[in-house]
Amino acid sequence: MDQAKKLREIMENKKNLSKNNKNIEIENIEGEVKKAKVLSVSSGKGGVGKTNFSINYSIALRELGNKVLILDADIGLSNVEILSGADIKYNISDLIFSNKKIEDVLSEGPKGVKIISGGSGLKELALFDKANFPKIISFLNELQLLFDYIIIDTGAGISSSVIDFILASDEVIIISTPDPTSVMDAYVLIKSLSIKNYSGQINVVSNFVRNSAEGFHIFNKLDNAAKEFLKFKINYLGYMLEDKLVNTSVRNQLPFIVSNPNRKISKQIFHMANTTIQENEFKKEQLESKSFGQRIINLFFGE
Repeated sequence: MDQAKKLREIMENKKNLSKNNKNIEIENIEGEVKKAKVLSVSSGKGGVGKTNFSINYSIALRELGNKVLILDADIGLSNVEILSGADIKYNISDLIFSNKKIEDVLSEGPKGVKIISGGSGLKELALFDKANFPKIISFLNELQLLFDYIIIDTGAGISSSVIDFILASDEVIIISTPDPTSVMDAYVLIKSLSIKNYSGQINVVSNFVRNSAEGFHIFNKLDNAAKEFLKFKINYLGYMLEDKLVNTSVRNQLPFIVSNPNRKISKQIFHMANTTIQENEFKKEQLESKSFGQRIINLFFGE
């Protein structure tokens, strides 16, 4: 992790130059460092394939030449490590409670994707205590310097922690299925973000659909409702076909994009990842000045 060591030195130098600054900030200085694009993947309800999408989408971004991290923010469940088949020794709480280093908690996932587990015990639920936030800021800022994309697999629903992680992200990808309750719950999540004046792009992915028309139909219902009742704009990222391969990949703990890269569902994931990369090229100048770590702390504890 020579790169991590070098970046820590950069961060320490910047900290020394701004000791009077109350906020720990990492500037996006052109030619020196760049900040990762942070995308949350969420859903209004569970069981819609959110984590499966997060893993396969992250692998596609990696295969297209990017450094990618999955941050499992579904504290208490942590399904990413199970579905990806990754060998997780330490999780995010070990940074705070066991004084582990970032190298210790970065686990190797499929195809070179890095994974940080949120953990599954009560200890992890106490992670966001005010006494811990200087370490959390430093940790999250360092991650943002090490990667091109950070994919946050949030919990399902509209709990305050889920909403806060999304608000701290540059964009969110909301997963919905054709099930009417899934579509309604996805709309409730969009409405919650609208009420919070979320400024990032809201993307919709339709999952478990029979064809492209059904996928767009789901988005169209959400888009019409968002326009009419919320005056809010959302974006259609794409769809994933209903495929028995998904269940097989879950049982085998091997992402389908690895086992069957030429399957149509895998090509759809690659298409969505490529769309994200191309759009990101046009948005680089719009990156927010505050780091991801600082945004998280501000949301959890206020300015």
